Amino acid sequence: MARKKKWSELSGGQRFGVVVGAVIQIALQAAALRDLKKRPADQVNGPKIAWVLGSFVNTIGPIAYFLFGRKYGQSAASRGTGDSASSAGLKTSMGVNIGKRIG
Repeated sequence: MARKKKWSELSGGQRFGVVVGAVIQIALQAAALRDLKKRPADQVNGPKIAWVLGSFVNTIGPIAYFLFGRKYGQSAASRGTGDSASSAGLKTSMGVNIGKRIG
């Protein structure tokens, strides 16, 4: 079995790769934990605590949560509070519709 290298034995490119990987891992986990905190339990597939614990499994945990842990349906944000249910666009924070009307 090969001996593990110390940080001082890594090349500049290898150190950069480790740092980038760590930043990606931390960002994914923070995003997953933030989403879990804000998302109601009925919009999560399975128990929220299981997904919180699963998010600590390297990079795979947060990615699995975003792929399989969230229920995708018509959320409050996508329903909006528009004037018409037939609008097919976005509504800005000022209430201006962006997009085209259907029907």
